[in-house]
Amino acid sequence: MTSFRVAHFESSMEWGGQELRIVEQTEWLNTQGYPTTIVARPGSKILAQAQKRGLPTFALSLRGSLHPPTLIALLRFLKRERIDVLDCHGSRDGSYGAYVKWLTSVAVVRTRHVTDLVKEKGFHVFLWRYGNHGVLVTAAKVCEVLSAQRLTRPERVTVVPAGVDPVRFCPDVDASDLRKTLGIDGNRTVIANIGMIRPDKGQRYFVEAARMLLADPENLPPLTFIQVGEATTQTSAYREDVMKAAGDALGNDILFLGYHDDIERYLALADIVVVASISTEARTRLIAQAALMRRNIIATKVGGLPEMITDGETGMLCKPGNVKALCDAIRALLSSPRQAVKYRDAAYERAQREMTFDHMMNVTLETYRRAIAQTGRRP
Repeated sequence: MTSFRVAHFESSMEWGGQELRIVEQTEWLNTQGYPTTIVARPGSKILAQAQKRGLPTFALSLRGSLHPPTLIALLRFLKRERIDVLDCHGSRDGSYGAYVKWLTSVAVVRTRHVTDLVKEKGFHVFLWRYGNHGVLVTAAKVCEVLSAQRLTRPERVTVVPAGVDPVRFCPDVDASDLRKTLGIDGNRTVIANIGMIRPDKGQRYFVEAARMLLADPENLPPLTFIQVGEATTQTSAYREDVMKAAGDALGNDILFLGYHDDIERYLALADIVVVASISTEARTRLIAQAALMRRNIIATKVGGLPEMITDGETGMLCKPGNVKALCDAIRALLSSPRQAVKYRDAAYERAQREMTFDHMMNVTLETYRRAIAQTGRRP
C-alpha cells in the first residue's frame, strides 16, 4: 500500500494550534503523494486558511451531531473523492465519523488534542468505543484520560508527538530586524509567552510574574516580556483583564504583539520561552519549536508538558497557576548561564530525535494504514 486519500474533518470555527496542525499536516500529505482535503464549516477560520494556502477543501454546514442532509452531503463527498481515511478532530465531527464507519468502508480515525475529560453521556461513550478504527492522541496523558474513562482501550491508541519543521525552526533564524522594529535594545533579555489568549493558557500568571520581576530587578539584566497571540471572540474579556494586570508596564517592558504567522522570528527574539498553561494542555508544538531553535524553556506541570520537558535536564517545570514558581524559575535560568546552555543543548538534541514534523507524520501514516487494514479494503 503506497498511497491513499485522506480527509481531515474539523468542526471548529476558531483558529489555534489544533487547526494549524491540521493545515500543516494536509500540506505535508499532499506534497508526499497522499491526496488530502480539509472538510470544515463555511466561514470557519481553518477553511479560510486552507484556501489561502491553496489546499483542497470541502465546505460542509453542520447541524447537531446527526443531521441527515449533512450526513448525506458528507457521504457523497467521500464517495466522489474516493477517500480512504477520514480523520475527525472534534466532538461533532467525530459523531459524523462514526456514521461514516458504520455505513461505508472508509477508515475512520479520531484525533484527540486536549487532556480535558470527555462528556460521559451514554451514546457519546458508544460513539467513542465503536465509531472509529483507531485513535490518535497528541500526548500519553490524553491516552490515560481516555482509558480511565473507558472510552477506548490503550492498544487502540497511538501517541503522535508534536512535530515541527526543523528547517523553518532552527537556531540560524535572525531576529535583529524584528528587535529593531519593536524598539528592544540589544542588551535586554526577552522572555516570551506565545499562544492563543485564553484562561487555560495562563497568560494572567505570566504577566503577574513579569510585574513581580520588574518590580524587583536585583541581580537581573534588563528584561522585556512579550506576548504573541490573540484572543478568540469568547475570550476577549480575559484579554482585557490580562492587559490590565500589566499596569503601567504595558507597552514598555510588557508588550502584547497580537497574532503572527512568522512565529519563528519571535522565538528567535526570545531568550526564554514560558508555557504558563494551567489546564487542557497536551503536547504543545511550541515546546518543539523552541527546542529546535535552542531557546530556554520553562513550562508548567500540566497535561503532556512533562512528557516534552525533563525538569532540570532539558528545561524547567513549575507548578501551574503559581506566580512565585514562574518567577523563581526565570531567576534560576538568568542567574546560571552555564546551566541554561546545558538545558538548551539537551532540548535541541532531543527535539532533533523526537519532535520533527517528518517523525510525527510517519507515525500518523502508520496509524492510517492500520485503520485501512481493518476495513478489509484496498485504496
